[in-house]
Amino acid sequence: MKKYPLSVFCTDSEIHFEYRIVAQLTRVTEEFILQCEHEELVTAHPMLHGAKGLNPADVSKIKLIRYLHQDMGLSLEAVDFVLRYRERVKTMEQQLNDMKQQLRQKELDHQAEILTLCRRLAQ
Repeated sequence: MKKYPLSVFCTDSEIHFEYRIVAQLTRVTEEFILQCEHEELVTAHPMLHGAKGLNPADVSKIKLIRYLHQDMGLSLEAVDFVLRYRERVKTMEQQLNDMKQQLRQKELDHQAEILTLCRRLAQ
């Protein structure tokens, strides 16, 4: 039963799938994957037996690229822009969340300080 064999290259943190497996999983051709690699939309990793492979994050990215390119009709250049913009938005959202967390922590610190001062005044 080798319907979806994993790649030979596997460490605890990374699994890589051969292009032919990625093509089956994402319903694209291997040529499309090579084109995405050429456009630097995904990064191929050499595997122990010499074939190129993609990690699970890049497999998911290929699915998104297929949707944007084939279903939505965007050029690969436009897809690259969308992916970069998407990453930038994610980064900005994370920075905003970090700033909100810092603000909450400062507010809690100030409230604790006010409570301490009120207790001192009450004594």
